[in-house]
Amino acid sequence: MTSLKGAVCGPVKAEGIVPVARTALATRITRELDRHGSVVVTGRAGVGKTYLVDNSVYAQCSPRFGSMIRWSPEIEGHLASRTREFVPNWNPPVLLLVDDVVGPEALPDILLNHGLQLIIVSHASARRWRHVPNFPALVEVGPFEREESVRFLTANLDGITEADADRLAAHLGDLPLALDRAVRRFGPDTSVDGFLQRIKPVAHLLVNDRDPSSRSPTPEGEVRSAVEELPVSGRLAPRIVAGALALMDGAPYPAALLDVQPPWQPWRTASVSLPPERRVPLHSLTATVLPDLERRGLLRIADGNAHLVWLTCQSVQRALRPLERARAAQLAETMLLSLLPDSKGDAEWGHWPTWRASHRALNTIDPSCMTTAPGRHALLAACDYLIGQGRPAEASQRLLALRETWRHTENIPLSLRLKTLDLLGRASYESGDIQKARRYGGTALRARQQTDHEWRLNPCALSGAAHWALATQRYDWLEELRRLAQALPDQRLALRIHSFAMLVHVESLYGLCLADPLKKIVRSQCDILTPEHPHSLFTMVVLARSYQRSGRADEARATLLKVLELRNKSLGPGHPHTQATAVEVHGQHREFE
Repeated sequence: MTSLKGAVCGPVKAEGIVPVARTALATRITRELDRHGSVVVTGRAGVGKTYLVDNSVYAQCSPRFGSMIRWSPEIEGHLASRTREFVPNWNPPVLLLVDDVVGPEALPDILLNHGLQLIIVSHASARRWRHVPNFPALVEVGPFEREESVRFLTANLDGITEADADRLAAHLGDLPLALDRAVRRFGPDTSVDGFLQRIKPVAHLLVNDRDPSSRSPTPEGEVRSAVEELPVSGRLAPRIVAGALALMDGAPYPAALLDVQPPWQPWRTASVSLPPERRVPLHSLTATVLPDLERRGLLRIADGNAHLVWLTCQSVQRALRPLERARAAQLAETMLLSLLPDSKGDAEWGHWPTWRASHRALNTIDPSCMTTAPGRHALLAACDYLIGQGRPAEASQRLLALRETWRHTENIPLSLRLKTLDLLGRASYESGDIQKARRYGGTALRARQQTDHEWRLNPCALSGAAHWALATQRYDWLEELRRLAQALPDQRLALRIHSFAMLVHVESLYGLCLADPLKKIVRSQCDILTPEHPHSLFTMVVLARSYQRSGRADEARATLLKVLELRNKSLGPGHPHTQATAVEVHGQHREFE
C-alpha cells in the first residue's frame, strides 16, 4: 500500500518575512468545508490563495479534521483502495488540490463521489465552478484590504511611514505577490518614489513566476491575455483605450467630465485645437468601452474616474505592440484635452475644478505622448495648477522632467521652453528659493529680449518678467512692466503687477501707509476677478502688512481675518496659503494681547 509519508501538508513560512494572517478569510474557508465537505478557493493570480490555504487554513483545519494531504497522482492508488474497502476508524483526510486544477473538468475521477473532503485551489474563474453539481461552496480570494497591505509593509520595511506604505500599496494594487516581491527588493534608505522609479523598467519581476516551468498563471500573464482578447479596430478600440489609460501611469481619468457641461461660459475644449484627424468623438467611451474594460478586470470605475492600478499599467504597456502604443499615445492626448479648457500654459482660477480632476493624469503621463501645442500647454498648465495649490516642490519636479524631455525633442518652440522657465521661477519663489527664482526668471527674460522685439506686447512675457522682478525686488522694473500691461485690453495683469510693486514698496518702508492705493487695487480686482480670487487675496494680504507696518494693528488684524475667511472658502482649510494666513492671524493676536 502506498504510504502517505511526505504528502502530509504543513505551514510554509517565508524566510525573513512577517506575513499577514488573513484569519477571517481562513475561517470562512474552514466553515464552508465543515458545512459542505468540499470548498473551491478561487481568485486571480498573485492574491495568495496557495499561501493562505497552506498556512492559515491549515492551522484551523488540522485540529478539526485531522490529516491534510496535498494531492498527487502517486497517492491515487492508496486512496482508491481505502475508498473501496471498509477501514475501521479511518477518517477521510482533507485533500488539498493546489493550483493544478485548471477547471472543474480537470478533477480526477477518484475524487468524485467517494466522500472525500476537498479544498481545491483553482485559478479558474468562479463562474466556471458555480455550475458544477456537488460543489456548492465557493470562496473567492482577492487582494489584501488596504489596512492589511499597510500592516504588511510597515512590519517588513524598517522606517516606512503608514502614509508611504499606503501609497506603495496603492501603486501595487494591494496584490500580495507584488507586495512580497517589493519588500524583498526594497533597499535600505530607499524612498517610495525612488523605489517605483527604479523598479518601473522591470516591474514584471514583481508579478512573474520565478519558475519558468510553472504551469500556474501569473498576474502579468493574466493582464497580457486580457489585452490580447480586446478588439483593436476602430477609433475607440478597447485595446487602444486600455493602452491610453495605461500611459497615464496609474492616475485616474475623470471620464465623468465628458458628460458634464461646465458651469462657466464660454467653454472651448483644448481638443478643438487638435488637427481634424485627431478629433475622436468620445461619447461611447463612458457608455460602452470603459464598462467593458471594467468587466474584464483591467480597470475600476469609481466616482466617475476610470483607474488602472500602476502595476497593471506597466503590464498593459508591455502587452502593446509598437504601432498600438503609438495609437494609444495619440488617443491619451485626445482624451485628456477633451476635458480641459484651451490654455497657454496657465490654469485659470475659474477652471480649477477641471484642473483639479485632471492634473494627476497630466502630471504622470509620459511627456512624449503629448505631441501637439495644446497638449504641451496642458502639461505646463497642470504644473501651474500645482503651484496655485501650494505644491511648488511637485511642480518643480515635473517641470524639470518636462524640460529634460523637451531638451532632446525636435521642434519644441522657444516660447514653450521659456514658459517652462517662468514656471520654474515661480515654483522656486513659492518654495523660498529666491536665488533659483532669480536665475530661472532672468534667463527667460534675457532670452526674450534677445529673440523677440515685441516681447513687451506679450502678456506671457510680461507676467514672467514681473515674477522675476518680484524675486529681485526691482520696484523700477515692476512699475515699467505695469505701464506696459496697462496698454493691454485685459487689465488683470496690470493689477497683478501693481500689487507686486506695492508689496516690494511696503516691505522697503516703515511708517508710511500705502493703504489707499492698495484698497483701490483690491476694489478693482474684486470687481474683475471676485473677492475669492487668489490675486485679490494676495493684494489684501499686502494691505494687511501695510497696516501692520504703519502701526494700525486693528485694521491689519481685521483684514487678515477677512482673508482667512475667504481662503477657507475658496482654497480650503488645508491649503498652505490658508494655513499661513491662520498663523499670521494667530501671531498678530498674541502681539495684541
